[in-house]
Amino acid sequence: MPPVIDSDGHYHEPHYLFDEFIEKEYFSKRPRVLAIRDHGLEVGRWVVEGRVVPRIPFSKGVGAGGFDYMSPRHRQMHMKDNTLDDVEGRLRDLELLGVDVQVIYPTAMVFVSDVEDKDLAAAICRAHNNYVADRCKRAPERLKGIALVPLQDPSSAVEEMRRATRELGLVAVTVPGIVGNRPLHSREFEPFFKAANDLDCPIGFHAVTGMHDTPWADCFKDFFSTHVTAMPFSMMVALMSVTRMGLMEDLPNLRFAFLEIDGQWLHYWANWVNRHVEDAPRVSGGYHREPGWGDEPYLLPDGVKNPHEYIRSGRFLSGYSEHEDLRYLIDRLGPRTFMYASDYPHGDTEWERVHETRALASLTQEEKEDILGNNAARFYKL
Repeated sequence: MPPVIDSDGHYHEPHYLFDEFIEKEYFSKRPRVLAIRDHGLEVGRWVVEGRVVPRIPFSKGVGAGGFDYMSPRHRQMHMKDNTLDDVEGRLRDLELLGVDVQVIYPTAMVFVSDVEDKDLAAAICRAHNNYVADRCKRAPERLKGIALVPLQDPSSAVEEMRRATRELGLVAVTVPGIVGNRPLHSREFEPFFKAANDLDCPIGFHAVTGMHDTPWADCFKDFFSTHVTAMPFSMMVALMSVTRMGLMEDLPNLRFAFLEIDGQWLHYWANWVNRHVEDAPRVSGGYHREPGWGDEPYLLPDGVKNPHEYIRSGRFLSGYSEHEDLRYLIDRLGPRTFMYASDYPHGDTEWERVHETRALASLTQEEKEDILGNNAARFYKL
């Protein structure tokens, strides 16, 4: 049986990360951990450039409580803390999960895309990537690290993506679905996507509630609303943008994972986006009598196509839940679309997911092997 690959595991950045790993010239500006003393849930919030993450209660886009990085989140965990330091304990937990290989994403550090000082943002990414690469080397066949890149500065992002994948051995990069208020289909980001194609580097879209700018979640000051909206809307905007930019045909190695989300959204949203793709020639051809409808910003690039093409070919992938109607989704989106993810060691880790997926009577053995490992192996080139 093919190995089970966890396409979206995590670690919590240790409090000492930037004390030890950031370059000396950025030490005074490094992200630090706040000591907020009035409530236990506040332990472990970071501050950088005067901003606190996760965002504190009663602020726009409020996040979860502070991360107590030094404590396990689950009773059955062997790992001594939630960092990448206790590799032996993590490997024991992977045995409990039924996982052979884990791809490891950051948690708090996704805020790096909001850092205004571009040189500092790049330094934060280098420090993070050096730490992750060092720890993954302790079990290189089983732990695969993900790189952060400073996408607000595309040229620096390209440089760090190249270093992280070619020199450090990290297997992909992660970026948000929008950078501040700049959509990913903005021309300024094209060199980054072209470099990802040239490097054959997969891109994982990942949102973390209250960590970075998400305009849809930033409308709210209660955690229920921010958590409900942060992940799915981030993935929807990301898929819209990578479809809208029209580069997929010219960049055949470009591929994206939409993470921290179930699978049902993808069927609806791909249909909705394609409805507008199909309508674009009609609009630009003068269907509307009002003047201006055939001009920018109502046109699409020539290369824009139905996102279903990239879903079925395994270039747009998503998470899933074993409690969804996977038979329905695979019949409509194809068997190369979904990847198992544990979210370990976060609080919503489901320890029986691998076993429950294997027990699904509605799927063939080949389909189970695809979503439990083969699709992730293709995506990350493992």
